[in-house]
Amino acid sequence: MNQQNPAESPRPRPLAEDQALVERVRKGDTLAWRTLYERYSQPVFRFVSALGVPLEEREDAAQDVFVAIYRGLKSFRGEAQLSTWIYRIAARHASHLGRRRRMRSFLSLLPWQEAEPEPEPQPDPAEKASELRLLDRLLAKLSPKKRMVLVLFEIEGLGVNEIAQVMGCPPNTVWSRLRHARAELVRAARRITR
Repeated sequence: MNQQNPAESPRPRPLAEDQALVERVRKGDTLAWRTLYERYSQPVFRFVSALGVPLEEREDAAQDVFVAIYRGLKSFRGEAQLSTWIYRIAARHASHLGRRRRMRSFLSLLPWQEAEPEPEPQPDPAEKASELRLLDRLLAKLSPKKRMVLVLFEIEGLGVNEIAQVMGCPPNTVWSRLRHARAELVRAARRITR
């Protein structure tokens, strides 16, 4: 896991560049929208995956995030980095999907409703590597907030201040969640690999 300066992202993008891209999209420039989508589609997909969105829902979840991004661009003020704003939308959407899944699960237990068996998810070729399966299992053991901090910092490379903006909490809280997430991940890995 990398140790980076918390105030820096490994892929800093000038705010002016993102703001110009947003302005072009607002004016109906489809090439600008394609550029924005191509720039952020893989990070959004990885992010919703790491936040526990089930395999069979990931592509739809990422597409829904981009629909929300497109609709919300008119109100994007540029006070935060575009990536921060996008991660916040993705985090809210993943959280919403989790609540909806839990509600469906609860409703399926009620006697007046017949529960249909859940279809088995089809294996994703990208997830066949044993390291990725292990990482998914380990991340699933973390609470959603700790998992989000760990993924944003370690996998997406965001700095602590940017993560604080995404999560709406102080930087010290981010550091605390990151420290606890790392410790829990190490403990869980030790239990699994024994």
